[in-house]
Amino acid sequence: MSLRRQDIGGATDMTKGNAGKLILKFSLPLVFGNLFQQLYSITDAAVLGRYVGVDALASVGCVSWVCWLINAFLRDWANAFSISASVCMGKGEEEEFRLIAANAVTICMVVGIPAAAALLWMMPWILGLLSVQPNVIHMTRQYLMVYSLTIPIGMAHSIGAGLLRAYGNSRVTFVSMTVSNMVNIVLDLIFVLVFGWGVLGAAAATWIAQFMAMAVALASAVRVPAFHIKKEELRLDSRFMGELLRLWSPMIFNSMVIAAGGLFVEKHTNQMGSWFTAGLAACGKIFGLLEAVIMAIQTGVSVYVGQNLGAEQFKRIRDGLAESVKLGLGVTIAMVLAVLALRHGIIPLFLSPEDPTAYQQAFRTADMDTCIVLASMVIMTPMYLYRVTIQTLGFPKYAAAAGVLQLAARIAAVTAGAALLGEYAYFLTETMAWLVSLPVVAIPCVRYLKRRMEEGEPKKT
Repeated sequence: MSLRRQDIGGATDMTKGNAGKLILKFSLPLVFGNLFQQLYSITDAAVLGRYVGVDALASVGCVSWVCWLINAFLRDWANAFSISASVCMGKGEEEEFRLIAANAVTICMVVGIPAAAALLWMMPWILGLLSVQPNVIHMTRQYLMVYSLTIPIGMAHSIGAGLLRAYGNSRVTFVSMTVSNMVNIVLDLIFVLVFGWGVLGAAAATWIAQFMAMAVALASAVRVPAFHIKKEELRLDSRFMGELLRLWSPMIFNSMVIAAGGLFVEKHTNQMGSWFTAGLAACGKIFGLLEAVIMAIQTGVSVYVGQNLGAEQFKRIRDGLAESVKLGLGVTIAMVLAVLALRHGIIPLFLSPEDPTAYQQAFRTADMDTCIVLASMVIMTPMYLYRVTIQTLGFPKYAAAAGVLQLAARIAAVTAGAALLGEYAYFLTETMAWLVSLPVVAIPCVRYLKRRMEEGEPKKT
């Protein structure tokens, strides 16, 4: 039996029609969904930094790369399932799609809880490794403990939403993140400002909001016939798991290597003092909001490439990639110019003026970091889009190689760069990482698509 996407409202067949318009239409709900998702951490940072103090913001910022790795762990699982499922959509294989959905449920149960337990067990070692300062370590421990407990529910939400996107429904991300972020904002204000729970309250609000996101995504999935799974189907299929791990392993390796570089930088920035960490954290929240838009386009490109790969339409993949790069760069430049013009009004939203000295130091750090990182997004955007394309085409080794180069670039920026430029070297770590990885993913992607086009499209029977 073949999958019929038109049977579901909001589903998108990306194997026909204008590539640029399809990717844009598909990505728009994801843009808003990703923006709402970023508002989780932005709300936490704004409430803590503005109303609790610079140290509270630093306590969250000093483990930002740990949180990034947790989110990458969830995202990589979701992407691996989504790529496999979107290829099935291109081929029209309903039974194969249902097999993927059944394996997703099982993976969530057998991976999510042990992963959270492992992180909790490793927490003392992590805090020591990152040189978390004594004045913030208690708050950091509280935040990271509760954040770790979001892994099982976050995994269910990420994979569920990823499968729905592969099926052609990108609206679920927007709806789930809208609902959960409204919950997060309200609970942040209640837990932190009314109850006075500080960092622990912000973390608890995030956990409850993540649960709401999971509930909305699963409620959407159960209304789709292809997700109606029988109890006996809830087992790991060895054939599919081999394919899934082939996709997931290089992704998580890439994420871990990138995170290793980030953690190396974070260890050194934590030693600079809580004001420096707070400044970087403020910039990180601003950057995260802009990055969320590009990651939505990236997700749209992944589904587009996956469906057309299943249909073996390589010229269409090339044309769609070219359109998405133009779109991404245009959006990036517009966002960066707007935020740079308004940054002096945005940065104070994350910083408490209670301690004037700490405020001035953190503001100066955030201002410099924001200018450099945001300007460098013109390198980041095409790198993200080429990277997801080469991964979806079945060559994740290039993304993994790019990750290794990012690790080397970050270490070099902090060690050799700091000796030459002082604290300014820390502002260049992301720029260097994106710059060295762009050609590693872009060149093989262009060459592969050119070769497949020269071979010609397969004849349809």
